Amino acid sequence: LDLGLLQDTVMWKIFIYLFTTGVSTVTGVTVQRGGSVTIPCVYSDRYKTHVKYWCRGRELRPCFPIVHSDSPQEGNVSIRDDPDQRVFTVTINSLTAGDSGYYWCGVKISGGTDVGDQVYLSVTEGKMSVLQTVLVETGGSVGASHLQACG
Repeated sequence: LDLGLLQDTVMWKIFIYLFTTGVSTVTGVTVQRGGSVTIPCVYSDRYKTHVKYWCRGRELRPCFPIVHSDSPQEGNVSIRDDPDQRVFTVTINSLTAGDSGYYWCGVKISGGTDVGDQVYLSVTEGKMSVLQTVLVETGGSVGASHLQACG
């Protein structure tokens, strides 16, 4: 197994994904009821100045934002954008079973179609599971501070 070739192939696929969609997040996360989670949403450099948002629904359109980067707090949900790292994070506290479902990390495109990526949040009585997948643009990174510890 040529690890160098495998790494190059994975990085190329990540580059193509971000080039075509512009936003990437984890595919799913499981969190214990009553706990909190922070979900990283990585985006392409071209969206640094755009409004970012978090919404709930199976489809991005229609999906009405719960929070957005120019109004970062609503109830137990908050959003924080770090344009230098090209990542915005969404934190949800005091999770209940009713919070389970599909959500979107979205980027507002004025005069165009918004871009985003979907994540499934599962709130259970059990322990939190590891974030399953995160795609990062070639040369980019997501720091460990963006991920919640499991306990």
